[in-house]
Amino acid sequence: MRKKLAILFATLMAVSLVGCSSSAPKTTSVYTVADAQVIMDSGVFDGDMADIDLDTVAMLYDIDRSTIQDGVSYLATNTSVSADELTILVLTDESAAQTAETACEKRLDSQLKTAKDYTPAAVPRLEGAVIRRLGNTVLLAVGDPSKLPGVVDQLGN
Repeated sequence: MRKKLAILFATLMAVSLVGCSSSAPKTTSVYTVADAQVIMDSGVFDGDMADIDLDTVAMLYDIDRSTIQDGVSYLATNTSVSADELTILVLTDESAAQTAETACEKRLDSQLKTAKDYTPAAVPRLEGAVIRRLGNTVLLAVGDPSKLPGVVDQLGN
């Protein structure tokens, strides 16, 4: 009898715990356009950065422009000496964000291959670049590799 009561009690506890965990609201963190200013102000970029419109970003990254709802992008004004770059994109959904993340990885790879031949001083910054996806947002940042990950890790929470 005790064994049956123990099993019944354990079953009831398991069911009640499952019920508690499933009622907790789920939230998805995302990057915002405002996060770009936090990164810009953090001192991870050398020199001046130019604001790039989203149509140009879509072309540079080979992303379908219709999937980009909002975003911001900055490139080093003198790309012949600096690979610094910051892009935050808000996309239509997580699938579009996955596609954009892959596009960012391809762009970074292409930039790295070019830098090895033409601007070797930029290679460490490109190798230390950060690409992150949260929900339907994607962030790509190329800057000071000793500071950049720490700055980005504090965002999107």
